[in-house]
Amino acid sequence: MLSDHKLLKRDYERLQFLRWVLFLITACEAAGIKELSRSRLHALLFMSFASARYYGLKPLRQRAQRTPHGPYYRAAHLALGHLAFSGLIEVADFRAHPSPKDLQFEGNFRLTKSGLKLCQNLRQTKTGELIYKFLLDMCLGTARAVLDESKEPNTKQTGTLDGMLAQDLTYVNALKQPGNSLIIEESPDEATLTVQGLKSIQILLSQKTFVNRKDVLSAYQALLRNRAEVA
Repeated sequence: MLSDHKLLKRDYERLQFLRWVLFLITACEAAGIKELSRSRLHALLFMSFASARYYGLKPLRQRAQRTPHGPYYRAAHLALGHLAFSGLIEVADFRAHPSPKDLQFEGNFRLTKSGLKLCQNLRQTKTGELIYKFLLDMCLGTARAVLDESKEPNTKQTGTLDGMLAQDLTYVNALKQPGNSLIIEESPDEATLTVQGLKSIQILLSQKTFVNRKDVLSAYQALLRNRAEVA
């Protein structure tokens, strides 16, 4: 019986990461982000962990590995492999990615029908629905900041999207620190720069009109777009 099997902590954490990655891929497609590359996925993961506490969620990781291609999570790449071999996602434009330490691969990731069905099932829990809503709000804000609703994303727009992710306040600050890790938060008691920025935007917007967290995320993404365009 499955209920008789003792779930180890590392197995539980692996399942949590699988759920988070599956939700993120689903949210990207729902938001209209057509191309989800390896580097973009890891950048979105970093941004989601940096802003998770704004939605009252605990980030799954407090740091990422520093690479020339941006932030990298080994657990996320293992999750991609599990999801792909389980038929929950598809990998297009597959090619090996040279890495001296970890087995990595490049590609664009898309959800399958089986993946969508599992995502819907996982959203039946209160926590699952909250995580998905947060990731969807984040992806919608990102997409709205760079894409025209009536057009497909072009090369300039997708370049701006990647540039936006590189302008995240926590990420920019982490790049300034020495070491091989990109620190998201030193302590749960200290808000990340991303969360601080979101709270500041909420205060400013609430002085003029009623706002929800999705509005605040959208405004934050618009600011990142502006910074990316002049960077």
